[in-house]
Amino acid sequence: MTGAPKKRSVEILQTLEDQDRSIYSGIFGYWCVSGSGDWSVTIRSCFKFEPQIDEKVRQQRPQSEEWIIGAGGAITALSNPEAEWEEMLTKLNSVLRAF
Repeated sequence: MTGAPKKRSVEILQTLEDQDRSIYSGIFGYWCVSGSGDWSVTIRSCFKFEPQIDEKVRQQRPQSEEWIIGAGGAITALSNPEAEWEEMLTKLNSVLRAF
């Protein structure tokens, strides 16, 4: 993916951010044996998060779901902060329509 953080950038981000980024760029999907497939751009996708918890704890908690939505942008020294914010909202809203 062009524009993805390079090795040193990732090292710096790891010192600045409180948690791992997990999946945040590229594409994911599948190919069928027929030759067709289905693909999605990760940054405009959502993922259902299911934490690994003990079964007793799971039974005591109310049923709920947590979704992680990717909606970021590439900020550079030449970026316009308002335009970057609007682009991120556009990406976010394209996923939120599914809910």
